[in-house]
Amino acid sequence: MIAMPVQHYIKHAFENEEASIRNIAMRTGVCWRTAAKYAHRDDWNKSMPAARVRRRPVMDSVADIVDTWLLEDRLLPRKDRRNAAAIYTALCRKHGFAGGERTVRQYIQRRRGELFKRDIDTYVELEHAAGEAQADFGTIHCVRDGSLVEVKVLVLSFPWSNAGFAVPMPSENTECFLEGLKKLFEQAGGVPTRLVLDNMSAAVASIGEGEKRELTEAFMRFQLHHRFQADFCGPARGNEKGNVENKVGYSRRQWLCPPQPLNSFEELGGQLAAEALSDMERVHYRAGRKIGDLWQEERSALLPLPSVAFEAMRLDCVSLNNYAQFKFDKAIYSVPQGRPRQKVLLSVFWDRLEVRGRDGELLTTLPRHYMLKEQPIDWLALFEIYSRRPRAVAHSGMFRYLPEAVRAYLVEVANDAADRAARVRALRDALKTYAMIQVAEALGALPVDKRANPANLELKLYALRPENRLPEPIAEGYTPREVAAYNPDAAIYDRLLPTQPEEVAMA
Repeated sequence: MIAMPVQHYIKHAFENEEASIRNIAMRTGVCWRTAAKYAHRDDWNKSMPAARVRRRPVMDSVADIVDTWLLEDRLLPRKDRRNAAAIYTALCRKHGFAGGERTVRQYIQRRRGELFKRDIDTYVELEHAAGEAQADFGTIHCVRDGSLVEVKVLVLSFPWSNAGFAVPMPSENTECFLEGLKKLFEQAGGVPTRLVLDNMSAAVASIGEGEKRELTEAFMRFQLHHRFQADFCGPARGNEKGNVENKVGYSRRQWLCPPQPLNSFEELGGQLAAEALSDMERVHYRAGRKIGDLWQEERSALLPLPSVAFEAMRLDCVSLNNYAQFKFDKAIYSVPQGRPRQKVLLSVFWDRLEVRGRDGELLTTLPRHYMLKEQPIDWLALFEIYSRRPRAVAHSGMFRYLPEAVRAYLVEVANDAADRAARVRALRDALKTYAMIQVAEALGALPVDKRANPANLELKLYALRPENRLPEPIAEGYTPREVAAYNPDAAIYDRLLPTQPEEVAMA
């Protein structure tokens, strides 16, 4: 739009000087179409500009779901958060999303900038020959018994094809590391010719000058058994195995976000193996071919698996105490078959301890105990998010971990947006004072017809607190039974009330 004085001059020259449109355009330096527009204009009322409507019909149906995922992922460590590709995949699988990945990426980029500051990671790409691999541990969070637990995941990546495999383990100790590598080699169907690792204590006993490393006895036996070459990164030089560093983050975000249930390591391992095979349908970021096709070519460069499986085990010796117990890795184990003060031999595996007597006879086999780091789920922070996006609460990644009574409380009003929003806010307010287990107990004790009023939930929570519970009736035997069982008739007392004359009542 040109300035108002220019518009005024155009109209004046056309009406009063009878100048031509071409001449007016030359005088003012505007296009002849612009000159004609203002020369012939009759309506000079100032109109309100039309509101710009941002159209995103494809994203409208899932916008609240994506916002909820972004906000709840913010409560997790950065390495556990979903990226745009993982969110797009989840939308397609679980919600039948019909839009393109680019649409989701653009929306997420804009929303992350609006919801919180977005950081950018820089990755380093390394070149490797076919058959060479890298391995590293990562940390994930799973849900067990209503709490978040920290689980280790050992990842094996092949940079040439970008194929990767992962297996969960309870710890990074030597037995878990070697057992995890063995399982990964079995998944890959062969042994890499060269394996790049960092200086983890499970493999490296000490670091010398330059590339000198003193390896642990267990890792040297494992290496000789599988016949691969081991190379180690320089101290604090994780970029030397950049492919597996990226693969650890990728597998965490794509395969394990939101946090998965930890029913057993075998079940979680099966899930990861299936995800690894499914991921090979992707197109290689540089080669332009499917990862699975490249992997089939790379497999021919692998060493064959050994004919005899390696047994990741070490020996140890302990003495039982006066209660026929022993302490190992901060856990107490009981050996009823043993004697007090007896010395026993331990065969230490990643998942069990075999206890043997002096002559080598097997006394008992005990499951190995691991103290996984736990932290409670911050339900209050999650319901603060849900209160802003109540429509998406049932699609939250953490929804399935809510107690059954709480899920039923929200699902039974799935078709009533206003009631659902009110219930989400009621739960949020209750969690400011009470724990989730207390809220679930109160909802379980609350009749269904009383749940619509949030005040009833607060009253039930108040009544369930130990200090507010009604005392039990006093048991005493002095009152005669017929007196204790007497139920007075209130109508008798009504007849004792004074009556008024009928005419006074009518007046």
